[in-house]
Amino acid sequence: MAKPVGLQKLNEHYKSVFDSKEGEIVLQHLCKTGYVLDTTHVPGDPYETAHREGMRRIVISILKFLEKKPEHFKNMLNMEAINE
Repeated sequence: MAKPVGLQKLNEHYKSVFDSKEGEIVLQHLCKTGYVLDTTHVPGDPYETAHREGMRRIVISILKFLEKKPEHFKNMLNMEAINE
């Protein structure tokens, strides 16, 4: 069984994964699809609202590891189109 990774080492792993042009593109895509800069509320559908908020929470957690704020991606998401 693998030895548990400490929080500091995990933080280093997150940074190494996203510290490249490719990682930045993936992070932008996660911010876009993870409702980081959009509302998660879906009127009349509490289940979809909860689903979207869960997606958002995961991306926000990644951003915290990287010490980045969601606002950092606002302009990037508008400038670079990511085809779905």
